[in-house]
Amino acid sequence: MVEGLFELGVNLVETLIILDFVTRYLGCKYSDWRKYVGFIAFWMIGFAELSYINYLFSFEGLAVFLPIVIVFIYELLFLNGKVLMKLWISALTQIIVIIIAVGTNLFVCYVIDYDLNDMINVFNTTRVISVVITKVILFYVTRMLLRRKYKNPLGGKQWIVLIVIPLISLVSLVALMIAALNNEEMSEYILCGMAGILLVNVSDYYLFATLNRDYELKLKINMLEQNNQNAVKIIENSAAFVNRMKSARHDMKNQLLIISGSIKSGKSDEAEKYIESLTDAFLPEVQYFINSDNEAFNAIANAKAALCYEKKIFLEIREMKNSLKDFDAVDTGILFGNLLDNAIEAAEKTKERKITVDIKTQGSYLSVLVANSIDHSVLEENAALETTKKDKAHHGTGIKTLKELVRKYDGMIQFFEEDGEFCCRIMLGTMDMGN
Repeated sequence: MVEGLFELGVNLVETLIILDFVTRYLGCKYSDWRKYVGFIAFWMIGFAELSYINYLFSFEGLAVFLPIVIVFIYELLFLNGKVLMKLWISALTQIIVIIIAVGTNLFVCYVIDYDLNDMINVFNTTRVISVVITKVILFYVTRMLLRRKYKNPLGGKQWIVLIVIPLISLVSLVALMIAALNNEEMSEYILCGMAGILLVNVSDYYLFATLNRDYELKLKINMLEQNNQNAVKIIENSAAFVNRMKSARHDMKNQLLIISGSIKSGKSDEAEKYIESLTDAFLPEVQYFINSDNEAFNAIANAKAALCYEKKIFLEIREMKNSLKDFDAVDTGILFGNLLDNAIEAAEKTKERKITVDIKTQGSYLSVLVANSIDHSVLEENAALETTKKDKAHHGTGIKTLKELVRKYDGMIQFFEEDGEFCCRIMLGTMDMGN
């Protein structure tokens, strides 16, 4: 009775640690009831599978692949990330579990000169201590991996290499464990073999981390280059904006003299009509001046507004008060520089030539919606939103940069079309703003 309850408790804890690890590593797709129902359901499925296999076999052999399948299905249904990333995490998690469990048992048996078959089949204090040690090690190893998570996309060939290593390692571990059960005198050699498998999988994770760091470095370089380009454009467009303001001011003086003369001559009706015509003529120059609580946004928005005026594009920006107050200046340039550049480039090719920007806070998120006019569907022709420019090496990084910025703030990005407009909606978690 006690033995049965202990084994069930161990299986319950192990599956909880595994599912909690993959959920925290990849992140859940949902924040509502589905998040908790999915977790609990697959926790019970994993627990039932592990308990049943342990009941049938003293050592499960190739059945070690079943938890990979269960965790992988859970990831596909409820967690974020690409399919190959999910498969790799499933395999990696299982190899961690097996290495810790088998390695600990072999090591304890070797140190205290204990029979390995008894360690697996006999319920006593030695087995209890060994099992508790394995679960404690499993918990702390998974927590260490969570301190530095990597979720950046890699190439297909790179993923194949990364996935194959833990899968082959599992087969090798099963073979070593069977050999250890049949010939305990070889336990020290088998431990050496397991140490080699452990090092191979550590190297596998190190390779994964290195590839991600290289990707992040390239992305940061691209972001800095784009930020620099945005700064140059802001300076150029700001200079044009200032010149137009000076010109408008000079013209306004002359117009005011005419109005003053009409009033002095008693022609007030003519003066009123003249003022109305001036309103229509000069409002386009003034309407683009944006003054928010974020100086970086003011600079880039006014520069882009001046550019829109030159290109005869109608630009409307609606910004909720204080919504951008604490938003990082560099990220402001990257976010709105890319969004407005893309929108301007698309809108100037359309008949309506229109761009609208809505900025507001929604709960703990900053919401940004940029919509530009289109004459035909963009997503039907180019669902991946790949650049159509010939120089693909220096173009087409805008969408990737936006997605990386969204990842930084644990947000979301969505592209859709409605009412003859192409829309990009971005939600950024405000908890990280200003960091």
